[in-house]
Amino acid sequence: MAFWNNWSKKPEREKMRVIKTARDIESINEAAKEGFRPLVIKLDRSKEISSKFAVFQNKLTGEIIDVGDFRGNPSEDDYECVIEWTSYYPHNFPSPYAAYLLPKDLEKGEWVFLEDLIEDMIGAKWNQGDVYRLESAEAKWNGKRFEIHYDPKKDSHEFMG
Repeated sequence: MAFWNNWSKKPEREKMRVIKTARDIESINEAAKEGFRPLVIKLDRSKEISSKFAVFQNKLTGEIIDVGDFRGNPSEDDYECVIEWTSYYPHNFPSPYAAYLLPKDLEKGEWVFLEDLIEDMIGAKWNQGDVYRLESAEAKWNGKRFEIHYDPKKDSHEFMG
């Protein structure tokens, strides 16, 4: 799940344009017809971003529950573990690429807010092992691509629990 965004406290952010993302060919082409210039980027999944789960089955009813918190294991008297704790990449995007939708008048050096990051960056970590994806961030347009304003030491958060 996209978890954390990087919406800074800078007063200039109100002046920033929001850049939308299209995540399938139909949306990308529709935006191009509407006058946007799609900046198409291949998705590269980060091996660091993951969520964990285990699946338990009720011994009497056969119903299952999935658990994402180590503290949530059900009673062994009532449930048996049918899938041991494991990790997975928790996002399912509709295509292996996406596009930032650039307005025609975007200027080199302009700061913008990327509402839906295509790139996988870490937004938060949980001490139980889950690592969440940064959802959005500020960026500077260099004329060819966005330079995403991201400092893992400042923009990534750690949770305990």
